[in-house]
Amino acid sequence: MKNRFYLLGLAFSLMPFISLAQNVGIGTNAPTGPLSFANQVGNKLVLWGDGSTGHYGIGVQSTFLQLYADLPNSNIVFGHGRSSAFTERVRITNSGADGMTINGRVHLRNGTQPINPDFTPGVWLYKPDNSGLLGFMGAQNSQNIGFFGGPGGWGFTYDAINSRVGIGNPNPAAPLSFANAAGRKIIFFQGGAGNVGIGVHFFEYRFHTDVEPADITFGYENLAGQFTERFRLKGNGALGLSGNTGQPGQVLVSNGANAAASWSAAPGYVFVAAQTQNSETVSPGNVRDIPGLVANFTITSPSRVVFQYRARIDNTSCFGCGEKRGFVSLYQNITGGTQTVVAVPVYMPNGEFNDAVSGPIPVDLQPGTYSYKLVLEASILGNQPMIALGSGFGRLTWQIFPL
Repeated sequence: MKNRFYLLGLAFSLMPFISLAQNVGIGTNAPTGPLSFANQVGNKLVLWGDGSTGHYGIGVQSTFLQLYADLPNSNIVFGHGRSSAFTERVRITNSGADGMTINGRVHLRNGTQPINPDFTPGVWLYKPDNSGLLGFMGAQNSQNIGFFGGPGGWGFTYDAINSRVGIGNPNPAAPLSFANAAGRKIIFFQGGAGNVGIGVHFFEYRFHTDVEPADITFGYENLAGQFTERFRLKGNGALGLSGNTGQPGQVLVSNGANAAASWSAAPGYVFVAAQTQNSETVSPGNVRDIPGLVANFTITSPSRVVFQYRARIDNTSCFGCGEKRGFVSLYQNITGGTQTVVAVPVYMPNGEFNDAVSGPIPVDLQPGTYSYKLVLEASILGNQPMIALGSGFGRLTWQIFPL
């Protein structure tokens, strides 16, 4: 009988914890679930720990549910398996710079109810000192994802429908599109005196270097990084073809569809070489170059070259020596020596000077590179040296006419 009364008493003592729906209440006589706690904030379930430090457990405070470990170096992990054979998927780190580690992808969705398309899924980032929001990265709309922040708003977007990138342009029309505004678009290098880059200005598409000596080159580069130049715009405004800026008066000439263009003399252009150095003295029976009077040129088709020259000659101060004669000659420099084209005699009476002036000297040449010069020849009949006077008295001109 005693055993029966004991069991009956136990049954009555458990009645406050058991409802008709088989729910258990702890601190409450009206459990609303299989296990219910009293409607009070604080610890609800202590899994490990004591009151002197902290707990592994679950708690409730106003407006939030707490899941916590006991110490800052104790973390909270989520996964599958069992305690002794656990596979981690998410870790909440309670100390250090990293706050969460996720093994796998993260799916972010619009969480508003009802759905408000203005609150697109994404991640807000704070400033390093947590003083305020810095920017947002996520979905802009049903087509674009990107970065939002600063006065430009959505400054960088990716059109995920058409696979296009916009910089300051939320509606990119090409694989890479910029904002429809004038100004610099790309800066490749920011130097101390300027920028190297690309820009768009009103009625102008601009490529620019940072300083005047810098050039802009065009060409091709192989996989080893070796660059072959084909075209150059120099900082001083000169134009270079394969690195060659040509000579004064030359023009670019097409050499056909399968050959590179080249520099060539402009038809009829008057080229000038002037005597800019000091005078040159030559003794009788000898030859001497007249300083500065050299013609160098290249022709790409059969051409006629017309030369003219002027040179002032003095037979030194020999009054009473009678008339002297010398020659000013046009030489063609060739491999192994020179070839005289024409020699103009100069007569100088009584130690005075006179000019050697040539008429037009036509020379027909095949394509190639040529060099011509003026020389002074003293007559062997005289016994006094002659001088080609300097300070700009000498002048050699030539014109090129394709045949």
